[in-house]
Amino acid sequence: MKVNSSEEKEIQKKLKVLMILRIILATLFLVSSILLQIKFRSREIPTFYLLVVSVYLITIIYALLINRVSNFALFAYIQLIGDLIIETVLVYITGGIESSFSFTYIITIIYASIILYRRGGYVIAGISSILYGGLIDVQYYGLFEATHFSILSPAETFYKVFLHVLFFFVVAFLSGGLAESLRQTGEILKEKDTDLVELQTFYKNVAQSMSSGLLTTDLKGHITSFNRAAEDITGNFFEDVKGKIWHEIFNLEEIKSVFSKLEMLRIPFRFEGNYVRKDGAKLALGITISSLKNESGETTGAIGIFQDLTKIKEMEDDIKKKEKLAMVGELAAGMAHEIRNPLASLSGSMQILKSESSLSGENKKLLEIALRETEKLNRIISDFLTYARPTPLNKKRCDINRLLNDTVALLRNSKEYLKKVKITANLEGKRLITEVDPNQMSQVFWNLSINAVQAMSGGGELIISSKKKLKKGRGYSDFDKDYIEITFKDTGNGINPVVKDKIFYPFFTTKDKGSGLGLAIVHRIIEDHKGEIKVESKLNEGSRFIIHLPFV
Repeated sequence: MKVNSSEEKEIQKKLKVLMILRIILATLFLVSSILLQIKFRSREIPTFYLLVVSVYLITIIYALLINRVSNFALFAYIQLIGDLIIETVLVYITGGIESSFSFTYIITIIYASIILYRRGGYVIAGISSILYGGLIDVQYYGLFEATHFSILSPAETFYKVFLHVLFFFVVAFLSGGLAESLRQTGEILKEKDTDLVELQTFYKNVAQSMSSGLLTTDLKGHITSFNRAAEDITGNFFEDVKGKIWHEIFNLEEIKSVFSKLEMLRIPFRFEGNYVRKDGAKLALGITISSLKNESGETTGAIGIFQDLTKIKEMEDDIKKKEKLAMVGELAAGMAHEIRNPLASLSGSMQILKSESSLSGENKKLLEIALRETEKLNRIISDFLTYARPTPLNKKRCDINRLLNDTVALLRNSKEYLKKVKITANLEGKRLITEVDPNQMSQVFWNLSINAVQAMSGGGELIISSKKKLKKGRGYSDFDKDYIEITFKDTGNGINPVVKDKIFYPFFTTKDKGSGLGLAIVHRIIEDHKGEIKVESKLNEGSRFIIHLPFV
């Protein structure tokens, strides 16, 4: 009988139990024999003792061989047949057909069915019939002297043998059938266990790998599961929220209303809401709630899937802002171009009038004011056209640190520079080479420097720094490769949070003499370079402009 490794291991395990059972039965027989001998005060050593000792010795031999054999099915047959021989000897020494120990055959047949299933049970039942029937035949024909005299007639003897053989095969049939049924049940349980493992693997590999937060609840809203993304988004671990009502965790009225009609929820319910994490970060969440049903189709709870839409909302706001600015820019650029031509004529005419006329007093002063304001208006229109209709980028491989050093040198020698302002350059020691338009990038650095100096009219410090940063993939920068970070930090008055989101709008300014185009041009140039600019500011503490430029 050829079996696979798993079946052999199973047989080996059952054989070990058989050996233990054999020792227990032999010990019980030994103890009972000793008690009977004490009761009847007999001093002779019965043959039964020798049989029990032989059982111990044979079992020890089996134990020594069990880890060395390769065919456990054959080894099982050897042990079972050996037990039958010992049982036949036991029946012989206890009276043959009159023996009370013929039931031991049934024990061996049952265990043969357990180890080798129905086929093994039938084989052992057949061998049991041969051994028992042969023993009774030999006794009947007087070939050995029985320890007990039999008073049964030939018909009764034949009938008793027939009943034993019948019982042997009936036991083999019943125990074999039960063993087969148990084996099938075991295989079904293994399949179910495999399905359960696969389901657990699916949950771990799929649900835990989802980028969206996933949670399940019971009908009352108590949280029963919480995947890894849900922990990352909310800042709460599953152990902290398990069993809690989830609309208390998210604090959204829409969730409360859904649970009042959850059993009537036919289609998923989608809504958006704001969520505040433990660390104070504000998130925009998109949440979908659907009913959780069992195999019978009954609603047992709810499934909640949610995503962090904060970045998407910011992108949508940026797109809307850019669309709005583009429309305004196109309209304003056309108007500026139309204004510029007559303005140039007007300025030229006033210059000629000034040179050829002999105005004096108040009239001369008014003409100078008109010329000065005309120049200012022309400068504003030029700046606006630079913003609205930028020149194409002329990218070159440049050292960012060199451009920053040039900006610092120019600033220190300009009329805008205030001696009360200290300028510190914390630049990375090595060169930071990337592709930029040097003229436009210098304009960015100049505008940010001038803004910082003007924000510190009472004195302070401007710190300009640069460094190379590794890709992050998440967090402050979304670059998927290394990038350069440039910062302009001042210790000025800071920016009012009310107007912080508007500082990059064209014509928005908080200065009396500002045009409101400096930061707008900075923002546009950085975006053209596929970079990003952010601002951090606190009132009366200063501002920090952060530029990220990709390595190209």
